[in-house]
Amino acid sequence: MTERLLKCLKDDFDFSLEEFSEIKTHFVFSKKKKKDFLLREGEWSADYFLILDGYVRTFYLSESGTEVTIELLGKGEFAASMYSILKRTASFENIQCLTDCLVVKIAESSFEALSLKDPRWFQFGMKCLKTALLKKEERIMTFGKLKGKARYAKLLNEKPDFVQCIPVQYLASYLGMKPESLSRIRS
Repeated sequence: MTERLLKCLKDDFDFSLEEFSEIKTHFVFSKKKKKDFLLREGEWSADYFLILDGYVRTFYLSESGTEVTIELLGKGEFAASMYSILKRTASFENIQCLTDCLVVKIAESSFEALSLKDPRWFQFGMKCLKTALLKKEERIMTFGKLKGKARYAKLLNEKPDFVQCIPVQYLASYLGMKPESLSRIRS
């Protein structure tokens, strides 16, 4: 498991084994089953989850009780309720495993402590924040500018593994359409 974490971080860090042995206590590894929750709506969270293997979705329940998928994440991506972390309040979203997953958790307080000791962690945090903001902005623009078929084509081009591994109902919700509409587009 440690090797997978090092592999995910290698683009940003070149740790010596001694350095890594000092920081690995900040990380908690866990194996999750399909449909397990990393976070439920109404819970408070101060944790970031790095997905080492598998697929995760972030969703909320609409007023009518419909699940609305707002984010799909895979290997090497972080899942977190930034709302809960930054506002120090209950989350309005759920984070659920779509497949069996291997995740590593780091608390916000641990990340801050690492950032104070080593500027590479601060730079890594900034990179992750910029990536998340860009991803959200691109999602907003995609919904504003592209029709459903084009949104699907974009996802297929950028994340073909998602289309192969994530169930249709979650892909459809993420793309803002009904599963039947996505099935028509895919055929």
